[in-house]
Amino acid sequence: MRRLFLSDVHLSPRHPERTARLLAVWDREAPRTQELYILGDLFDYWIGPKHLVEPDYREVLAKLRGMTERGPRVFFLLGNRDFYMEGFEQATGVQVVRDRTEHWLRAGSKRVYLCHGDYLGDRRGLEFRMQEFFRSRGVEKIYTGLPAWLGKRGARFYRWVSERQFLPARYRPTTRPGLSDRALAERFRRGADVIVCGHVHRAEMRTMKVNGKEGVLFALGDWSQGQSYLVEEDGKFHLYEESGAGVPFGRREP
Repeated sequence: MRRLFLSDVHLSPRHPERTARLLAVWDREAPRTQELYILGDLFDYWIGPKHLVEPDYREVLAKLRGMTERGPRVFFLLGNRDFYMEGFEQATGVQVVRDRTEHWLRAGSKRVYLCHGDYLGDRRGLEFRMQEFFRSRGVEKIYTGLPAWLGKRGARFYRWVSERQFLPARYRPTTRPGLSDRALAERFRRGADVIVCGHVHRAEMRTMKVNGKEGVLFALGDWSQGQSYLVEEDGKFHLYEESGAGVPFGRREP
């Protein structure tokens, strides 16, 4: 079994180079991969079912449909930029995981916990509170009913507000989100041997000892300047990253 994990591509019509890099990685890796996990924020923003027929991500959506018809199996976990995923499974063949924000799997003898990573950070900031509000079923129903042009404006405005630094320090979002050691330890106590997440926009591999047991964290980098993904094969993990300057792939493993 070979699996591939990625996160935080943040596809955008304004950045066609990200689409090109992603499609190149999929063309190279998908034929020898049985399962592909997208851990959220594949898109810079997603307005719901109407985005399935908009031109913004047409090439990537078609590629997903083609991959799921021939293999590998593709799974999607919600990010903090793409969480109105009604109709996504039917249009692409991608399976949105049942729990939506987290997923467990076995990799050899290891128990692996997957998530985007936003629920492993600080839950007190304004951005997290806004996210919880917009993820509510009532708001989702209203928002996805808006005309596409208005939904896009709302999504861009939400992103603008979440990135502002003029707010009081107590509510100010960080430009580089972090992970909480407490939240990580809680997942390890729940039985995780390995945690794989994104959201922090920087590739990292580190170990953490909880109750005398050592766990491994793999944080995936973003794709703003290059690409970052994790490969698991027969219980062995390899973290790959490449900068936009063409720095060769790095390889890290526990």
